[in-house]
Amino acid sequence: MAAASYDQLLKQVEALKMENSNLRQELEDNSNHLTKLETEASNMKEVLKQLQGSIEDEAMASSGQIDLLERLKELNLESTSFPGVKLRPKVSVRSYGSREGSVSSRSGECSPVPMGSFPRRGFMNGSRESTGYLEELEKERSLLLAELEKEEKEKDWYYAQLQNLTKRIDSLPLTENFSLQTDMTRRQLEYEARQIRAAMEEQLGTCQDMEKRAQV
Repeated sequence: MAAASYDQLLKQVEALKMENSNLRQELEDNSNHLTKLETEASNMKEVLKQLQGSIEDEAMASSGQIDLLERLKELNLESTSFPGVKLRPKVSVRSYGSREGSVSSRSGECSPVPMGSFPRRGFMNGSRESTGYLEELEKERSLLLAELEKEEKEKDWYYAQLQNLTKRIDSLPLTENFSLQTDMTRRQLEYEARQIRAAMEEQLGTCQDMEKRAQV
């Protein structure tokens, strides 16, 4: 009779060891899942860096267009620089005056040259469009940063909870003698770990969801 009871206790101990092993595997899977989340967060940071680089490139391009327009206003361009534009040789600029300032050459008076020949209006419209585009990119970047920060905080919280449960499970004694209190404690910790993992997947999504979000 005592031998049968001892065998039964041994079976219960083996079953508990098996459950503990399964729980350890589940916690390891959770750790791997969190590692993937960290990788995806790093990828999102890289995307934000590229987006910021695009914004800076757009700003530099707009600045370059403005500089070019100012130089065209100030310089007396030679005809060889622009083959499609025919200019009279040896023309000296005396005065600009108003927007339609007159040009005087050594050989006599020439017809007025309109200073408004440059497409200022189109350029200003393009500048406004570029400014609006940069503002939209900046808003999108701010939203992505806020979402990334929120996800990082949630991930850290879930990770801390799972780590705490792991330590508590590891601290449980593994003895040959069956203990009802220890068994109940272990089962409660297992239940809490499953609940936390379910809540984490509901809030942050599965690994596939996170990968799709990172690709977008």
